[in-house]
Amino acid sequence: MAISTALMPNKQPLVSGLYGRVSTGRQENEATIESQLAEIKARIEADGNILPTENIFIDDGWTGEILQRPALDAMRDAAVVGNFQILYVYDRGRISRIFTHQEIVLEELRDKEIQFESLHDVKAITAEERVLQAMQGVFHEYERVKIAERMRRGKLYKARSGIMINGGALYGYNYIKKTDISPTHYEINEEEASVVRKIFHWVGVERISLHKVIQRLYDEGIPPRKRRSEFWTKGPVVGLLQCETYINGIAFYNKSEAIVAKNPIKKVKYKKIKRTSRKARPREDWIPLKVPVLLEDKNVFENVQKILAENQIYARKNKKYNYLLSGLIYCQCGCRRAGDGTSKYGHFYYRCSSRINNLPITDRKCTAQGVNAAVLDGLLWSNLKKLITDPETLRANVKEWLEIQVNNQADIREQNRLLGKIAELSEEEKRYAKAYGTGTLDFEQFQELIKDARKRKTVFQKQLGVLDKKKSLEAIDIEEEELYNEAIEVIKKLDFSDKFKTIRDVIDKIILKERSGVEVWGHIILPQITEKLGYEPISRHHRSP
Repeated sequence: MAISTALMPNKQPLVSGLYGRVSTGRQENEATIESQLAEIKARIEADGNILPTENIFIDDGWTGEILQRPALDAMRDAAVVGNFQILYVYDRGRISRIFTHQEIVLEELRDKEIQFESLHDVKAITAEERVLQAMQGVFHEYERVKIAERMRRGKLYKARSGIMINGGALYGYNYIKKTDISPTHYEINEEEASVVRKIFHWVGVERISLHKVIQRLYDEGIPPRKRRSEFWTKGPVVGLLQCETYINGIAFYNKSEAIVAKNPIKKVKYKKIKRTSRKARPREDWIPLKVPVLLEDKNVFENVQKILAENQIYARKNKKYNYLLSGLIYCQCGCRRAGDGTSKYGHFYYRCSSRINNLPITDRKCTAQGVNAAVLDGLLWSNLKKLITDPETLRANVKEWLEIQVNNQADIREQNRLLGKIAELSEEEKRYAKAYGTGTLDFEQFQELIKDARKRKTVFQKQLGVLDKKKSLEAIDIEEEELYNEAIEVIKKLDFSDKFKTIRDVIDKIILKERSGVEVWGHIILPQITEKLGYEPISRHHRSP
């Protein structure tokens, strides 16, 4: 029961902070943001504390699996600078659904001597109460797992019973919800179905290319369903052409599962969803569901599959030219330049990616011409080789390398780094042991964390042992002139793979500026460079370096 400060005249009001979170995917199982705010504000008022507007931190629609959230980070930053003295939450599960994440945040608050007030957990003042509240934190994590598992099993049961699950209807179909007179099912969306039939006819009968398919869809004003862009891209078109559901009337549920992306496309700091990528499940786990047949002509479908198979054989990824500078070149407009050309005539170019990727749009901002890849690759490598084999520069680099080997400066730095890592892991082991001793971690969690720390520590110790053995070997016995001559010979004999790696070691960016040359940005110590690489037009249809 809260006691008003009116009855406790000696108590000074505390500056409060408020944190609230709700996951959009589970709104029906959680208190909404509005109800959390109302209840917490009432409690703060009853306690006689102050809640400035800037100390209200809300993450609306964020999963509790992810610790990195904008409002949570803002609250933690405010705690560091002492903007509030007490933090109110609806329950520990608002901080995170992962127990270890809860403890990380609460330990930060304790270190700053900030009180933590949970409205629906045991009040933690004594050590015993903190352990009991921690147990409630474990149950918050268990609740998340239980809800997710219940939903998963429920959906699988419905699918195995023949009930259509709304996992997003295929293009060409609509998902129809259950009514009093009909169960959930798919029905053909005639507008989209006509587009599907058009695409199959264009490819299977007219035998036009996928690029022309995209162009026609754009010209006819047919956008993709999700409308993330004005026009279709190659991936969705190929997926549509390979979909057997259109011809056999069988859709599948449970074909894939959500996973954490290893190489996410969008490099953003905050993500509302942790598992943003998908991985195919084994085919035996797929659950078939009957849907209406959209295509009647099996011959057209089979013909399309043969064409797609041929496209794979002769795809552009099976390139006939190795672009030495791919990934490093930028256009004067700011976009990247990509390798583009045809082996039929032996013409290969670096073109602005905005011209290649925005195929259907004819009104493009960038008008820069393509640059002959073979000429630019040869010119840049020739000039780079001349610069790195400059006698004065190369001899200085050889001398510096030999001094480093003799003085073992690199080995000393690596040894210090390894010793530092080992010391950090030793401290980490102590923290885990302390957490286990106070009851913050249970035995299974302690075992798992300590096992991982010791495993990493063993790796660093082995690396340190290898370094110690290396130091006992004989010193390098080689003259500067001998090493210089050997370096010259090695540079002369580099193959494409070695050139590719070398360029990426010393060059960061290449900017092509039409009619004004090529700017090369790198990190190699060289004499002052005044020479320019450029193109001068000779005629309308011919460009020469």
